[in-house]
Formats: sequence, C-alpha cells, structure tokens
Amino acid sequence: MMKNLKHRMSSYLALSLATLALLFSHAASAALYHVSVDTRAFTGQALLDFTFLANAGATPARAILDNFSGEFGAVFDASPRVTGTIPAGVVLGNQDGGDYLTQYVQLGGLFSFDIRFDGAFATTESIDASLFAVTLYNADLTGYIGDAGSLVEFALSPQTNGIPGGISVVASNELAQVSAVPEPSSLLLALGGLGLLALHRRRQS
Repeated sequence: MMKNLKHRMSSYLALSLATLALLFSHAASAALYHVSVDTRAFTGQALLDFTFLANAGATPARAILDNFSGEFGAVFDASPRVTGTIPAGVVLGNQDGGDYLTQYVQLGGLFSFDIRFDGAFATTESIDASLFAVTLYNADLTGYIGDAGSLVEFALSPQTNGIPGGISVVASNELAQVSAVPEPSSLLLALGGLGLLALHRRRQS
C-alpha cells in the first residue's frame, strides 16, 4: 500500500524549480505555520498522511510538527527514522528517500497542528527542492477524502544562482487552511511599524 503512496508522491518531485515557482504562488517568509483540517462533513475512520520527500541533491532539512489537536488514533505506518508521536510532536526528514507518517484519525471534527522546517536549504546553492505534503485518505488507502490530491503542500526551494530560496505553501483542498505564524520579533516589529504609522497620521491631522 505504501508503494502506491510513494508512487503518487514521486510525481511531485519530478517538477522543476521553475514549475514549482508557478505552482506555489504564495511565498511565505514565516518560519512557523498553523494547519487546520475540517472533517465535520464526514464520518468514520480515515488516514492522515505526512510525507517529506526530496530530489537526490536537496539540502538536508527536517519538518517539525507539534501542537496537535483532534481525534488522532494509532499509527498506520511510518518510516523508520520518524521520531516522536502524535500528539506530543513528530519530526520527519527529507534524506535518503525521505520520511512518511500515516496516522489513523476519526472523521467528524477539526484537526490542527503547527509545522516548521529547519536546515540550510534556503542558503545552500542547489537545483534540488523538497516537498512536504499532508494528505487525507480513506481507511484502506485506496482513495482521497474530499477533493483529490493533497490537502496542503510545502515546497522548500534552495538558493539558486545566488538568489536565496524559501518556503512556498499551497492549500489546494477546501478542507484545509494554512496560516503563517509570525515570530515574536517579527510581530513586535510589525506592531512597532503600525504604531509609528498611527503617530505619523495623528501628527498630520
């Protein structure tokens, strides 16, 4: 069953960086993301899959997931190098074929988690990207729940020709939403900027 999953995921990795740039139009700069999945329109058991894969020359990176909520069940399947557990937190890597974790879930409610990526992929010269995908399958892994395809995909682009890379994200399935969570320093900077703008407008009035 996991061979079918890996075959589906491998099609994403054949995409060139130029194609990824077209596909993932929302370039996010925040290091932390909050993902929510709404399954209230469905009932029964399903499989929520997390897969982190990369082309052969991609810079090592890790996907760190925590702050889980929702009715998660037992592990269905996982690659040997995945560490941690849901809901405490899990870590997946992108090297040597990448990692995957497939977890039973009980449909009918809301699921959410936070995800962040570490590694020097954005500042390392390369042509090889990585892709992290979240997909909701039926209980026997033969079809999707909701629209066909992944709920959310994160593309990790490397530095190319001196241009720094970054993370692009798309939530192509109506069941899922992704929001960037600003770092405390960025949030303070933004609030400070708003304060200066308000002060400037007050002085002009």
